Amino acid sequence: MSYSKVTKKGQVTIPSTLRKRYRMEGGVTVKFEEAGQGLVIKPLPDIVDSAGKLSTYARVEEVLKDVLKEREEAFR
Repeated sequence: MSYSKVTKKGQVTIPSTLRKRYRMEGGVTVKFEEAGQGLVIKPLPDIVDSAGKLSTYARVEEVLKDVLKEREEAFR
């Protein structure tokens, strides 16, 4: 079990073992979801990585538009 304190500014440090396990490097955007009796923190895929991988199936502009839309919906 890992612990971390919330700062006055609402910041929390994710323990390094968990950051490594879930590939949460500096600059990764995360999503917070309410679940049961707590919060779930999920890393979101990088837009550039997604567009590069999917560009063989669609135009880059279309892929970016779809990924941005999904990310926007995830934060609602």
